[in-house]
Amino acid sequence: MSVSTTPHPVAHDALVCVDAPGMAINGLDGQLRGHGVQGIYHDGRRTLSRIVLTVGGTEPEPLSGHVVAADTVRYLAMRRFAADGSPDPGLVIERTRHAAGRERLVLRNTGRRALRCSVELALGTDLISLDALRAGHRPSELPARVTAAGLGWSAPDGTSVRASAEPAPETALAATATLRWDVDLEPARSWVVELRVVAESGPGRPGPRAFSGRPPWTQPRVRCDDVRVAAWLDQGLRDLRALLVVPDPDLPTAPLPAAGAPWQLAPTGRDALWTARTLLPLGTRFAGGVLRLLAAHQGVRTRPRGGEDPGRIPHTLGRVGEPARYDCAGSTALFVTLFGEAWRWGLPAAETGALLPALGRALAHLSRTLGERPGDFVRLGPEGPAPCELQAQTYQAARHGAALLDAHGLPGADALRERAEQLGVAFRRAFRAEDAAGEYYAAALDPAGRPITVASSAMAHLPGSGILDVTGNRAVARRLTAPDLDCGWGLRGTSARWPGYHPLAARGGVVRAHDTCVAAAGLAEAGHLDAAQQLFAGLLHAAPWFQYRFPEMHAGEQRVQGHAPVAHPLACRPLARAAGAILPVLVAFAGIRPDVPAGRVTVRPAGPLDIGELELRDLCVAGEPFTVRVNRAGQAIVEAAAEGMQLAI
Repeated sequence: MSVSTTPHPVAHDALVCVDAPGMAINGLDGQLRGHGVQGIYHDGRRTLSRIVLTVGGTEPEPLSGHVVAADTVRYLAMRRFAADGSPDPGLVIERTRHAAGRERLVLRNTGRRALRCSVELALGTDLISLDALRAGHRPSELPARVTAAGLGWSAPDGTSVRASAEPAPETALAATATLRWDVDLEPARSWVVELRVVAESGPGRPGPRAFSGRPPWTQPRVRCDDVRVAAWLDQGLRDLRALLVVPDPDLPTAPLPAAGAPWQLAPTGRDALWTARTLLPLGTRFAGGVLRLLAAHQGVRTRPRGGEDPGRIPHTLGRVGEPARYDCAGSTALFVTLFGEAWRWGLPAAETGALLPALGRALAHLSRTLGERPGDFVRLGPEGPAPCELQAQTYQAARHGAALLDAHGLPGADALRERAEQLGVAFRRAFRAEDAAGEYYAAALDPAGRPITVASSAMAHLPGSGILDVTGNRAVARRLTAPDLDCGWGLRGTSARWPGYHPLAARGGVVRAHDTCVAAAGLAEAGHLDAAQQLFAGLLHAAPWFQYRFPEMHAGEQRVQGHAPVAHPLACRPLARAAGAILPVLVAFAGIRPDVPAGRVTVRPAGPLDIGELELRDLCVAGEPFTVRVNRAGQAIVEAAAEGMQLAI
């Protein structure tokens, strides 16, 4: 095994299809050649690195390749023969590859004469993990052996894989890892072969398994004058379904989304919590499962090595038998906020009651991280910086936690609410900054308590959290839409005026669709619809260039007529928290604010929408269908709601 001098391969130009924990990283011509990270994967391990098709001893000429579903890619190619006497192809080849390890190959004789040709599939695998590939390892292929209807390979750790074909090959050669058929085709006839790849793990601990059944959310129908809106949401929901896995065999009805493909095809607490929040308008079933699963793995002791602390919410669960990791700031606050928001959208009373002990433990952890003095902030470690967004998330969680405690007759709500207000006052004083473009809030405080005075997309998390007053929301709306932050494709991570700024810098210059959507939804809720629509319009301009499957991050280059946005070479695509991020923006534009415990839903759009008329059909409030239409004048018409629900319009 060799180590590359370029440790992190790229896949930004690959056709990625996913059916977690399965995935395929494909080139544009349909052949898998083992280059870089090309291959078929299962549970983070490459099960096939090479599938090279030849017809009559020659590779077909590629015509097209497209991702046609979240888990499927389709290719067309042709094979021309010297005896054809026509510019038209004598043979058309269609290949359909599925992320779960299946490929269907169809040869069609489109000419006027009978064809006889050999069809060969040259296969290969190294059974290496994606993490090892990402670290720069480039292993040799493993030796193949002939098995029933195909070939097989085994790794030293006991992992094995078998590739079988139907119909079975007429010849299978282990030395060259080749399957061969001799095919006779009359004009207008087809020949089909299906390849199936099955991996078996060696001794050890099983990883997440695929989630079966219907997705745990309703299927909305969106109609909008701007057709890009529905296209984005439809693609996002398909991708989210493909990312679902079951990480805990004891909770098979509580799936989590893998964070993203190809680099993070495993669930994380933070991504699951953000994704569940985006999908609350489609019912609380998914959020309830996420809350139950993360509560079941909540920290119970102090373990510095993995970041565990009593009440803390895990970031990664690990495989069965392995300890979870808790080293992600903000997951506990996001857990409390998801609980509070799910309760308002109609989380059933039985589920709410069962989660209250976990809420108490999470709030106790938040209190410890916040400190005892009114001027204390939440930091990354005892001596670390205090990020802007972490303060907003903690403030929001404290408000939700207090509301839940009050509603269920539990003590501590007043003290929690008071501590939140102290945090808000201290935040507005300590984080306020100003530059030539105007007032803004610093990205963080350094360990000494000094503001790191850079205008950044961290401000996206402020308006929707409630931590700002009216003046602060106005300043943030103005600053986020200034040209140094809004590039026209979305919200840059840091101001283009910042020294050393680069539009492809992953820790600053790039646009993250999720952050831009958080900003748009928060600004709309705070009454700054024009600013929200400006940021959202940038993403709508970018969406068709990415086939409505937003990458984790794309370059913060200024939008120019005739130019296309550029995906970051190390971005995940699809990414769970970006896939559903449009939905909270649409809900905020429609002005939908549910309070199911109080028996009412407020629907008050902030005004006419730039996207024209918007209809959100078959949302879910209190477990019942909810449909609202916002006409071109900005007026809301509720067409379906739960019986007995009071509507405030």
